[in-house]
Amino acid sequence: MRRLLVLLGLNTLLSFSAFAQDDLFDGDVFVGYSLFRVNSAQQQVPAFFANGGVGTIAWNINNHLGIEAELAGHHNGSTFDTTTFTYLFGPRISYGRGKRFDPYVHVLLGGIHVATSVDASSVLVPTPRPLPVPASGRYKSSQDNFALAVGGGIDIKINHYILFRPVQIDYLLTQFQTPTFLVNTSTVGPSTNKNQHNARFAIGFVFNWNDESVH
Repeated sequence: MRRLLVLLGLNTLLSFSAFAQDDLFDGDVFVGYSLFRVNSAQQQVPAFFANGGVGTIAWNINNHLGIEAELAGHHNGSTFDTTTFTYLFGPRISYGRGKRFDPYVHVLLGGIHVATSVDASSVLVPTPRPLPVPASGRYKSSQDNFALAVGGGIDIKINHYILFRPVQIDYLLTQFQTPTFLVNTSTVGPSTNKNQHNARFAIGFVFNWNDESVH
């Protein structure tokens, strides 16, 4: 019985190893630094830059088409303290994953989580204050909304397993809602979702696994 179990285990490992060589397991991981330029569609919220990081994992269906899943986080620690977290998914079209220079474009859809706080004495808060001042002295708000990224970049092969991504540029559509504590409803009216047309930049490294196309 023990011998049979050992043989079955070896057979399973060999089968998995063979399956891992298949294109179904071709993919890559990107890790990099990112700069997020948030433009304002609302007078109450100023435009700002946020620093952070971005990571993606991609399944390469073939040498030109892949599916990406991306997570990114950014933070701005100024008076208008804001942290964003995006989770996006979608297709990537490449010139050729086996090429030394591989330009690509992608379209990613998903959502964005935003956490914001501002000092109650900030000039951003209208007078009279729309809400009572919290005990902490800072107004806080969080929200989740739709996000869309359209852009691309270029990967440069260093060796079989590592590529350098000198630039990735994305147009990032978000739909932030003006926090209630920044809206003077007596003059502006209730807060509503509006589109923000933002820009995002990234640089970093890509790590391949089982990508036979680069041999």
